[in-house]
Amino acid sequence: MSLARAELERHDWDAIPCGCGQPARHLLGALESVIEGKASGAIRALDDHVFIQSILMPPAPAVCAVIMAHMADGIAPGQEQELLRLLLGFVAGEENGDSVESSLQLRCFETVRDGLWLVYRTLLDAQGPEAKGYADDVLEVVEWDAGRLRFYRNL
Repeated sequence: MSLARAELERHDWDAIPCGCGQPARHLLGALESVIEGKASGAIRALDDHVFIQSILMPPAPAVCAVIMAHMADGIAPGQEQELLRLLLGFVAGEENGDSVESSLQLRCFETVRDGLWLVYRTLLDAQGPEAKGYADDVLEVVEWDAGRLRFYRNL
């Protein structure tokens, strides 16, 4: 079993309200597509569910955890740019001031910070400048050691 599929199973998607107002269970198809290496359309399908514009919605921490687990499993060639852009949205996303959720952005930040080395690995292995730029942007937000980030940027 992959880590990403285990992470999918770990969450109670029926109990998580989606940005569209339904339970977040309907996001499982898109997340399965991401895990299968079909990130492009699947990630766009998360708009207005996990994010509404740049505002994080309640499924964001669970989806962020699935994406990080997927990175640990090893992502398909060509997925890195979109997955890193998605991670950047999680760590730099805004919060709705009316939300009763504990900090969605902080929970996403902590998840990505816990998997910091996965982002560094992607920075070093990035297939194109856009993916490398997104990895750098994510690290700029979550990395607390500026010297380490400078070092890896120069490799």
